[in-house]
Amino acid sequence: MAQEVIRVFVEKADDGTYWGSTQNLPGGVTAYGNSLEELKESFTSAFNDYLEIAEDLDEDWIDEVKSIERVEYVMNIPSLFKLLPELKISSIAKKAGINESLMRQYASGKANASEERAKIIENAIHELGQELISVSL
Repeated sequence: MAQEVIRVFVEKADDGTYWGSTQNLPGGVTAYGNSLEELKESFTSAFNDYLEIAEDLDEDWIDEVKSIERVEYVMNIPSLFKLLPELKISSIAKKAGINESLMRQYASGKANASEERAKIIENAIHELGQELISVSL
């Protein structure tokens, strides 16, 4: 099972609730919250409970899972724009060098981006994040 990261797949329900679940841990861990931040806090609590129960049951994989230090929150393109409506689709399209109409199709789920295209979009969003982090007010 050697892994370096816990992947939490995030979705936003129609009622506004954020859901996250792992698929790369034995048994899995699921959590929810009313915001992305609350989901992360809820996941941390659920993960700690998960570890405690695994230790009580003397699970043979516990040491390997306890050694994982990084949690990555993963979402698909439609979920990203649903989770973060502040992101302007046209701006991300421009930054990624993608046709705005095609980007809207990706954002709505009407079209699926290739793995390569999704990586380009991810890089554009990360670049925007770095630009925002560098701002002082």
